[in-house]
Amino acid sequence: MDKEPFEIQASSVDGQEILEGTLTCRSGHLYPILRGVPRLLRPDLLTSAVQQIQESFGHKWLRIPNFGYDETSRRMYVNWYLERYGFGNLDGLRNFLADKRTILDAGTGLGRDARLYGENAPGQVFALDISDSIDQAFRHAGHLPNVHLLQADLTALPFRESFFDYIACDQVIHHTPNTEASFRYLTRYLSPGSQIAFYVYKIKTPIREFCDDFLRGYYTEASEEECYAFSRAMTLLGKSLSDLKTQFDVPEDLPLLGIKAGRYDIQRFLYWNVFKCYWNYDLDFETNVMTNFDWYRPKYAHRHTPEEVHQWCRSAGLEIINFNVIESGISVRAQKPKD
Repeated sequence: MDKEPFEIQASSVDGQEILEGTLTCRSGHLYPILRGVPRLLRPDLLTSAVQQIQESFGHKWLRIPNFGYDETSRRMYVNWYLERYGFGNLDGLRNFLADKRTILDAGTGLGRDARLYGENAPGQVFALDISDSIDQAFRHAGHLPNVHLLQADLTALPFRESFFDYIACDQVIHHTPNTEASFRYLTRYLSPGSQIAFYVYKIKTPIREFCDDFLRGYYTEASEEECYAFSRAMTLLGKSLSDLKTQFDVPEDLPLLGIKAGRYDIQRFLYWNVFKCYWNYDLDFETNVMTNFDWYRPKYAHRHTPEEVHQWCRSAGLEIINFNVIESGISVRAQKPKD
């Protein structure tokens, strides 16, 4: 909170890994190290909305603790990551990371990307998450000597500014109170000439936006159990529509509705233009449910336009290296000036 250095006390150590202990700053703030993870949160400073986000994602990852580590889901998401951010393939990412001394994975979830960086970069990887999923991330990636897991808020980083040579914040900052403010905050921690990669939700068609606001307005305030039941029902609907394997034609553009003429699969048409009923045959049923839950439950899920995101980068003085827009969101890799 005050950027003072820490003093460390270890009470349980496994090799060079401190499993239990404390971190204390000169101002007297004390933070525990539990199960190998420094807990750099001040619960008394978290708003109720942020606590709801913390609990929502903790609940999500608790239900699918191995997501991104089975062969199918890992291959799918790693390839998606490499494509969206312009790395092309794993060698492209390795070449990019070769000279990066310090890397931040802001919002690591179960640690999938932290492990990806740790296995393909010689530098030190710091991965944080605000939720208790950090314990599962430690289980998956804590064995790597260059990967360091911590529980912290990406809008209150426990690092000095200009510390990182690469910051990755994939599918996270739209879940903070203010997407642009969180983005601008993270850029303060970039070293000169370094890059930030981030993904934000894109604004959808008017009917989809209306349904999103209506449904999320209810389920962000409902109980987790009620939201889970609804997410499960939407998953079953998505599967039922997909099982139809039915396509149809929209004869002409409908500009006011944001719908273009063309041939559509019925499930994907409803998914993109009416409401989120996610279904993917490559993922198990519970992971599909949690993908829908991930949308309907968190208090914040801001959507943005490509023009907005371009303006953020311009205002922060960043040069856009890669800009990818798909139906679901906007992926950007941008660079800070060298001086």
